Amino acid sequence: MSKAQKSLVEFDAPFNRNSISASIPSVPYERPVIIDWFAFSAPFSVMKDVDKFQEKGFRWEKFKTLPSYRNYKKSNVYRVPDSYEQFPSVENDVMSEEQIEQYLNDVFNCYFSRLRTWLSSVFGLYMGAPLGYGGHYYSDSASLYSDEGGCERYGVVFWGGNNDSFFVQINGHGCAHVFNGTTPQKIHKWLSFLDITDINRIDLATDDYDGIFTVDAAKKAFEDDAFYGGRGPKPNRKVEFEDDGNGNRSIDVLRVGSRQSRVFWRVYDKALEQKISGIWYRSEVELKKVSIDILLDITGTYVGLCDYAAQINPSEPKPIPKLLGRKATDSIEAKVRWLRKQASKNIAKVFHFFNGDINTVLSMIIREEHISDMNIKFDIPPIYQTLLNEKLKTNQCPF
Repeated sequence: MSKAQKSLVEFDAPFNRNSISASIPSVPYERPVIIDWFAFSAPFSVMKDVDKFQEKGFRWEKFKTLPSYRNYKKSNVYRVPDSYEQFPSVENDVMSEEQIEQYLNDVFNCYFSRLRTWLSSVFGLYMGAPLGYGGHYYSDSASLYSDEGGCERYGVVFWGGNNDSFFVQINGHGCAHVFNGTTPQKIHKWLSFLDITDINRIDLATDDYDGIFTVDAAKKAFEDDAFYGGRGPKPNRKVEFEDDGNGNRSIDVLRVGSRQSRVFWRVYDKALEQKISGIWYRSEVELKKVSIDILLDITGTYVGLCDYAAQINPSEPKPIPKLLGRKATDSIEAKVRWLRKQASKNIAKVFHFFNGDINTVLSMIIREEHISDMNIKFDIPPIYQTLLNEKLKTNQCPF
């Protein structure tokens, strides 16, 4: 049995495909599993050997050099008796308390610098300035952003206390950014090299755009024990829904287990959460304190949790996990809603300044390299792009 298989034993319930709940119909294609939350902790001392990682293209020289202990020893303190001329000078190898404190501070600052460089190089995340407050029993923290720029918060790094350790927490948007540039297997290779063996929390999720794995379907699956992993007491469930003043559903969630459980399911209407039109349901499981070997096969882990997950029939892991393709209306509406909220007023000022010349406005706002880069587009199937263009009767780009 491989290491990855051993690490998944406690999550693997005996699986009998004949016993799968009939409440959810089978589907003719697979759905990929994505990582939607990732958190781990480690002592700062793991940064000591970060520059020794062996991989083609890896540049160790970008990491700050560790301070040398010998450079902090006294070299100009002598033993001087009454008749000092009789004795040669003798170096004192004992460091003073001030020197020891300075050395330890410099080592910590080096580790901290290496952590920043490591997060940028491996995860594509830039660590912002210290916030002056912490969390999770740490005294300080800093936000994580894309190393390509932008102000969207992708996670948090905590430090200060907890036996000189740090805690990295990457949210859903951050995970989408991270795993667009690397793979779970590469992250596993790094964590293994640094002797980081556990993941504090990892969320695995699948998305449904066909209205099959809905909240109502998940409720029926729960009644058929499809969420039971086969070990220990059966989980409880909590249904949360809310309607606005017009009678429209605004929240629709099924929770199985609890936030304290090692395995905690959430099935919810993602379209309602994001306030966009269309069909988008997410089946998400939160796993706590698990082996990093889960990163070697996130799909196998997800499928092996319970019969409900097996019914979703997710696809095999890919080098860079990608969704089947979010429907065009979902992606575009979310982006437009963000743009309206963040920049509408300033864009209007530019629009009025150029007397409503939309071509000039767009050419002023969009950078030249982005205009010429035809690879910058929504990650959606071409058929959805074509259908939406026909529906909106869009014209060819004027520049």
